[in-house]
Amino acid sequence: MNSRTLLTTAVTMALTGNIVLAAPFGTFDPRSMAMGGTGVASGTGANASFYNPALLANENKVNVEFPIMGLRVADPDELITDLDEFQDGNELTNLENAVSAFNITPATAEKDAVIANMRTTNDKVETFSGRPLEAEFFAGTSVSIPGNGFGMAFHLSGLAAGGGQLAYKDAETVNDLTNELDEIFGIQTSLNDAVAANDTTGITSALNDLQNFVDNSKFVDVTRIGNQIDISLNEDAVKPRSEIQTRAIASTEIGFSYARNFDFKFGGLAIGVTPKFQKITTVDFRADVDTDPDTVDIENYTETSSTFNIDVGVAKHYGNGVTTGVVLKNLLPQSFKTVNVTGRGNIKQKPQLRFGAAHAKNWNPVVSTIVALDLDLTENDAGFDDKSRVLGIGAELDLYSTTQLRVGYRTDLSSNSYADTVTAGLGVSPFGVHFDLAVSTSPNLEQAYGGIQFGFRY
Repeated sequence: MNSRTLLTTAVTMALTGNIVLAAPFGTFDPRSMAMGGTGVASGTGANASFYNPALLANENKVNVEFPIMGLRVADPDELITDLDEFQDGNELTNLENAVSAFNITPATAEKDAVIANMRTTNDKVETFSGRPLEAEFFAGTSVSIPGNGFGMAFHLSGLAAGGGQLAYKDAETVNDLTNELDEIFGIQTSLNDAVAANDTTGITSALNDLQNFVDNSKFVDVTRIGNQIDISLNEDAVKPRSEIQTRAIASTEIGFSYARNFDFKFGGLAIGVTPKFQKITTVDFRADVDTDPDTVDIENYTETSSTFNIDVGVAKHYGNGVTTGVVLKNLLPQSFKTVNVTGRGNIKQKPQLRFGAAHAKNWNPVVSTIVALDLDLTENDAGFDDKSRVLGIGAELDLYSTTQLRVGYRTDLSSNSYADTVTAGLGVSPFGVHFDLAVSTSPNLEQAYGGIQFGFRY
């Protein structure tokens, strides 16, 4: 029996789960990022186009922002941590030791150790299936211009967002294979024992068992040479079926925002709209784990389309420094075609409704503060079969109108898939020039954010 080839094939099947998936994903400006992702009521002309266009109606500065860049990576199910523990753990070492021992002494005890460790390794690798890795990248520029009771802005942005995961489909195959190996080893042992004892009845029984095994085996080919059994694998039957699956969407967006203050019987209200043109590219990719990357043409897995959408926002400013706002992004539901090789259908863009509240106060000529809260009123798609509904809170301390210290906190109210994150950032804005930096992370690094922005305000 070529036991080394057999075990090498089985282990290769199991360890294909170690392939790490990655795909692009995206965030917005670092000021909002540092303040827990808030901006519906606390935004400025620098980011109102992205969060709530109604805020432009009360902006009093020209803002020129370039570049705005943000990056988010997420491992919501802590896959990387478990992979590291698996690679540093005993499963692979025990399996390798069992294989080595069997190669030296192909006896029953050694065989049992190999079979047991193959099953243990397979069970562990199966836990890696369906646990996505996600990423997001955002880059853009915006220009806002204030008016008397109105404001306008233009923005150009690019967003890439998606995720990838392993679909491990070989667990049953590996288990069935180990069962067959266990059975054929047992038959060979019985045959050897019967021959050694010159037990004619035992020999006949073992040979009958062997014939039944050969007739029903899915994975093992058996050749009898005298009283010896030569065992080999059916390579086609044990070919890995596990897959790498990736879904992503890339959007290039051009938008024009306009906001105006209106007087109603109940008081003043700012209303803003952002009509926008989007060019959308979807990626829906699936490949066997043993596919050669050099043979993959990504264009075969993409679809491109163009569409129009609109954001609508309202904001109300109270005399005590409080602002509330509501924004409805992507008012028109969209469905973007994919090649659908993963069987998950088109990528849908649904309207998103978010509420925000903020309080700003000038304590003295040196110190001012703002605290903010944003809450998703709708549940949003967030990757592979997950939903998200984010609550964010944040604060900014402004010193001398030149240095801003920011902190915040984000939590997902929909599921346990996305860990809570703590956010922080710094802004420096002397003489109308400003630079903003933000970082954010969850305690166990299930997800992390980073962002930078440079611009002019006057």
